[in-house]
Amino acid sequence: MDQFHGRSLTNPRGGRRVPSRDKRKYEAGGYFSAPKVGAEKIVEKRSVKGGGLKLHVKSIQHANVIVDKGRAVKTRILKVVSTPDNRNYARQGFITKGAHIATELGDAIVVNRPAQDGQVNARLIKKQ
Repeated sequence: MDQFHGRSLTNPRGGRRVPSRDKRKYEAGGYFSAPKVGAEKIVEKRSVKGGGLKLHVKSIQHANVIVDKGRAVKTRILKVVSTPDNRNYARQGFITKGAHIATELGDAIVVNRPAQDGQVNARLIKKQ
């Protein structure tokens, strides 16, 4: 349980809080799957609370780009131009929500969370 999303054991002034119970499984967080632009599609399945599944992309080559209203085209991702989360992510090629990617059709913005959806959906902002 490395990532803990429960209440802190210290108060804001640095004093110690005595917990009334142990940590719960639902308070554990997940790890960042770091979806990258790669040669092949690698997807990892992780189970979540309630018996569901999340598809974590490890590597992906294509994106579904919305070209016109109601029309999407599957196209190849060339590179990650920039990311609002962390400028080092763009340099390493990580794809996150809001990232600007260069595709064969032009520049696009990622509109979904590929680390949790199993695919990359993007909106075209500038045609080539």
